[in-house]
Amino acid sequence: MRDDLELSAMRRKAGAGRPPPEIGRATAATALRVAVAQAAEDVAALVALAAGVQEDRVVRDSFIQALPEHALLALCEGEGERYGMVVMDPQTLAALIEIQTTGRVVPHKAEPRAPTRTDAILSADFINRVLELFAELAAEAALPVLPTIKGFRYVLPLEDARAVEMTLEDIPYRQYTLTMDLGSGAKEGQLHLLFPFDPPRPAVSATANIDGGTVGEAVMEAHAEIHAVLHRLELPLTEVADLVPGALVPVPRAALSRVTLEGMTGKEVCKGGLGQVAGHRAVRLSAEVPDSIAAKVGADMPVPPPPTLPGAATNEPPAPPAMPVAGLSDVPPGLGDLPGEGAPSPHDGERELPPLDVAPISMSDLPEPVG
Repeated sequence: MRDDLELSAMRRKAGAGRPPPEIGRATAATALRVAVAQAAEDVAALVALAAGVQEDRVVRDSFIQALPEHALLALCEGEGERYGMVVMDPQTLAALIEIQTTGRVVPHKAEPRAPTRTDAILSADFINRVLELFAELAAEAALPVLPTIKGFRYVLPLEDARAVEMTLEDIPYRQYTLTMDLGSGAKEGQLHLLFPFDPPRPAVSATANIDGGTVGEAVMEAHAEIHAVLHRLELPLTEVADLVPGALVPVPRAALSRVTLEGMTGKEVCKGGLGQVAGHRAVRLSAEVPDSIAAKVGADMPVPPPPTLPGAATNEPPAPPAMPVAGLSDVPPGLGDLPGEGAPSPHDGERELPPLDVAPISMSDLPEPVG
């Protein structure tokens, strides 16, 4: 009888009679928890267990305001020149550095200090491994979040919140916050991952046929951006951080006749000169063809004369790393003179931007809206 009771007690401890455990579907939180634990083990033999993962939709300013003090701010780049962040608080950073330099995690709270370049170098492999595993696990589980997180890699450390504000676009972001046990209870820290909330825009195939429409209709509905770049200037980060609204950036006079138009990838499309039409700044396209395009055009294929684009903006900030310049309305007199027929002398400093010889366009000339 006693043997039966002992056997019954052992069966209960082993789980006899309990319902089978429920296996929930995979989520981004579970995938990230596994990715962080595996990355810490792979890179530094560090035990990092995430006690919780929180997912939020945030905007840039609220993310910056909540940045922990003395955290490592790692800029990451994904597909389509999309930028995100990995942020390690001082305790997570200390645990990662201690395990790699001394072989153990010191069992007390680390003193806050500003991260160094060496810290960033020692953390780069861990950051890349987390991003890689997170994307792989999301792909295996066919998670809908995959397009927004795949392809990201560590780029460089940012110095402070001001640098983050100047680097990240003001768009919605998806933020993951992990609270972790590090080194089997030696430390407790946090890790933040930030990705653009919306996935990258899909490229439109040249042979696409959308809803039975023609290829031309599909192409005309595709998103395209053209940036008119007046001048590019490289500055030390310290000078960039000191820029304030109203600051003047020197632009050489010759830049006014060397405006370049660039596509979304930053490749030059054509050249032009700055002028004005009906009181608006405009760019007259020149007949000069960039080398990248000329190589694709046959020697016997004539290049048609370029059109003039009235109203093309010239003070839009170019893509990084180019720096925005002061508004053209703030340029001192004389910098707006264009050489050429009908233009004032380059030495005449009191003239405005020269008018471009373009027929005016009225609202009646525009086509009726479709639909």
